[in-house]
Amino acid sequence: MEIPKEIGEKIRYFRKKKNMTSEELARAICKSKSAVSKYENGLIAIDVLTLYEIAHVLDVPVQALLYNEPRSIDRSSASRSSAFIEEGGCLYLYSYDGRINQICRTVIDILTPLDDRSYESMMYMNIEDYEHYQNCENTYCGRIILYDSFCMMIYQNLDMEMDHYQIGLPSPHLKSAEKWALAFGISSRPLMPTAMKILVSKTIQKEDKQLLQDLKLSKNDLRLLKHYNALVVQ
Repeated sequence: MEIPKEIGEKIRYFRKKKNMTSEELARAICKSKSAVSKYENGLIAIDVLTLYEIAHVLDVPVQALLYNEPRSIDRSSASRSSAFIEEGGCLYLYSYDGRINQICRTVIDILTPLDDRSYESMMYMNIEDYEHYQNCENTYCGRIILYDSFCMMIYQNLDMEMDHYQIGLPSPHLKSAEKWALAFGISSRPLMPTAMKILVSKTIQKEDKQLLQDLKLSKNDLRLLKHYNALVVQ
């Protein structure tokens, strides 16, 4: 993995997302247009101060520009409730959008630990392909907080301040390849609060008819909805 190239691709993505030209970015950070081009193409490494300046100009946390290598968490310091989180650097989320009759893909990057039970995290929602999942419809930054019987993921949309997205995942202490969770936040198609069940997986899923059916509200989901007068995931 060429780290400068990976960082450069992220800079180019967020610059274009902000509708900013490379010349405008160069002026904002007091660099030449040629230097910005070399940054974005991974031809030269970026010093830390310049990287923070770029992040400030693009209005994104610096973590969004970094390359995050998949890592193993030190089990001696990890929370005992983090079995589902500690084994990898990415989570793959799947939901069904009835408005467009499609499966929606989301990737979560688990970043550096904040303490023994929480992590910095980035979420890339509605991606087109997994190779370039940072090129997505919505980018969020936030954190993952682990409790004994529950995991809460809290994010804020980098492009829409009022959009705070949360995911509640039960039983993170149990090892599993995948888990069902409840997500709630603000939809932009149209603008309204929503809550839906999602599949959270440690591996990329095959998007077939079975997955599509599993993501839809089942008869048991509707039974629980009527019983609790609330959407719940067990």
